[in-house]
Amino acid sequence: MDFLEAVHSRVVIGDGAMGTLLFERGVPHDVCLEDLCASEPERIQAIHREYIAAGSQFVRTHSFGANAVRLSRFGFERRVGELNWLAARTAREATKGSGAWIAACVGPTGLNADERADLVSIFQDQLGALLDGGADFVILETFTDLNKLKSAIEAKHSLHHCPVIASLAGVEPAEATAAFSELRAAGADVVGLNCTTDSAKTRAALAAADLSEPVSVFPGAGLPTQSGESFRYPIDSTTFADEAAALVELGVRVIGGCCGTTPEYIAALAERLKIPAHP
Repeated sequence: MDFLEAVHSRVVIGDGAMGTLLFERGVPHDVCLEDLCASEPERIQAIHREYIAAGSQFVRTHSFGANAVRLSRFGFERRVGELNWLAARTAREATKGSGAWIAACVGPTGLNADERADLVSIFQDQLGALLDGGADFVILETFTDLNKLKSAIEAKHSLHHCPVIASLAGVEPAEATAAFSELRAAGADVVGLNCTTDSAKTRAALAAADLSEPVSVFPGAGLPTQSGESFRYPIDSTTFADEAAALVELGVRVIGGCCGTTPEYIAALAERLKIPAHP
């Protein structure tokens, strides 16, 4: 059974945050995290495997910011193909024998609204390398601009027929229905929300939206407080699992974690939903 068939027949559990664990384990906040797939792939593989062991039925490639615009901040804009291909191969190595799928993870470029760029081309460069590296489907996440997200969907469709999840962040409940409709019209197979920190708002958004087609949610562990280089998140794994399970009861078909979540959170969610490991 492929990913999209599974989503139409049952609930699918994704992974949790990558950056949260990397920072907790001593990676400096000012480095290019995506470069770790080249310099320390074993570290990334270990985290992928931890999530699979916890119950994740797919892992997202460590490539969220690996587009030319974001990589240019580190002088790595010419390494788009390399780093994204390595991110996919790193995930492929980590998932061997598990049956877990690999989601090609793509985030926004970070360009301001008044900056002009060929967004479709930028996303094509990143997605092409991720798909060449062996990703099974695509997840476009943490987009706050609907039109930029639609550009990313267009880029995906120009390259491959694989499924695509299109996920927004910062959407007000009243905007969700129209946003989901636009994304589906643009060709998204699954639409959703991520980096959500207010469970009541998330439930309100879903209550107003059309859930007859698959919807995904990747909630965070709440708004963090910072102490030095450390971040503390207010929502513990048990509360997270309870709140995520409530979203599944509303009709969410793909559920995972965002900022602040760890394998402990995914394990609590898998136990709460009584969902076994990847078949």
